[in-house]
Amino acid sequence: MTTLFSEKQQKAIESIWILGIIIATLQISCYFIDSYGPDNVLYDYLWRIQTWFLESLIFAWYFYKNKMFLKGLVIQLLFSPYYIFKKDWPSFIDYHFNFGNSALIYQVIDVLSFLTPILIFAVFYFKAEGKPDNISKIKATVIQIIFTLIFSVTISSDPDSLYSTIGSFSTSNLYLKDAIVSIIFIIVSLKMISVLVGFFYLSNRIYRVKQVLKPLDEQPVSTSFFKWSFLISYPILMLSVLDMGSSALKVSFSFSSIAFSTLFYIAANLVVLFICGRFFATLIQYRNFTLKRYFGVVNTLAILPIINLASFFTLLLFKQNPETTNGYIDKLKQNRNVHLIIYVALLILYYTYHYFSLKPDYRTFEPLYKLLVFSISAILLARFKWSTKVIPFLAVIILYYADLKEFFDFADGLWPFIQKKLISFVWIGTLATFIIYYIIDYFLHKCFYTSFFEKHNPEDFETYINKFQ
Repeated sequence: MTTLFSEKQQKAIESIWILGIIIATLQISCYFIDSYGPDNVLYDYLWRIQTWFLESLIFAWYFYKNKMFLKGLVIQLLFSPYYIFKKDWPSFIDYHFNFGNSALIYQVIDVLSFLTPILIFAVFYFKAEGKPDNISKIKATVIQIIFTLIFSVTISSDPDSLYSTIGSFSTSNLYLKDAIVSIIFIIVSLKMISVLVGFFYLSNRIYRVKQVLKPLDEQPVSTSFFKWSFLISYPILMLSVLDMGSSALKVSFSFSSIAFSTLFYIAANLVVLFICGRFFATLIQYRNFTLKRYFGVVNTLAILPIINLASFFTLLLFKQNPETTNGYIDKLKQNRNVHLIIYVALLILYYTYHYFSLKPDYRTFEPLYKLLVFSISAILLARFKWSTKVIPFLAVIILYYADLKEFFDFADGLWPFIQKKLISFVWIGTLATFIIYYIIDYFLHKCFYTSFFEKHNPEDFETYINKFQ
């Protein structure tokens, strides 16, 4: 399996588990300092210093591992104004100066203190890695900066969004609460180093749009590559959805303007979600092709937390099918039909239970309506390649048309709403919903679909499958 990591990137990745342990330890330590430490200046600065060190270490790790210690130290020191002295700027300025627009000055200082080390990191990193010969320096620089900014705002996660997701497990027992929070910070730390590895991987592909849209090349997926790629891409995929949802909920329905930082954060998470979702789905499909097996409905479990361990170990531990490629192809249609029947049956069980679990007075046809939409979607996604370009968006329109219409009617119609508030929660939420449905349907497409179902050409499909052997 060709992973396309450079020698310097490989050095940074080899012992990245150490970075993960350091970050997790500091994250948990910051939590206990904030929750149980005394409320004084010493502990406040201790919390800030630890936060600074763990956040900036992510950006310096590559340089430390490649013995570029001065560059790593410079980047970490440049982050210190943003993380350590951030709360001190307003009081310092207000005390020594008399500015009428001090809030704007705070914002400018805040942005510059964050962007400066990010830009320095981009310069240091891409000089160390170099750029392809067939791209201009200006174009390469612009791509590098945008890519680094996306990486910088998505590398961390909001633990509150993850805590609210599993909040039902919380209790008044403080020991249990601390244990849950510690697990959450371990998951967040795993996501942080996963995004760093993803950054290394994609930084070799960002100069070509096709390589970004197809983040995994057509080649055999070895057991080792599948294991680490699954464990790296899945936390990014799931936590990006939670982070994006948490940020979107903070955006008001009112006609007040949306902060650019919030807008950029959501947009960056959407980009990461889109690329990571396509990578994860393609990884599952290519692993099936490598094993010459059709796992179908088992693959669909890979997107569900905890339950995904079943599909993970299935795809990890199963050996390559010993039968001929022709034998594998001959059984494809039958396997697809069986797995689709099982998948639709599971949907029927889920939505039937959801319908009858409500009291008669509260029952609506919404679960049955969704059952019909999702069942037809799965069948079309398993059959046609073009379905990923149509089905997700059509499903969103069908399922949420009444909600959107009701809101636009409340806002005096669609066109007045566009004129008054082009950038709003509704548009951001709609875009996010489209992308989430796209990723889910793209994933289902990769679980069930093969080009043989559409082209019906055994010879061409055999040639294609042989690429993965």
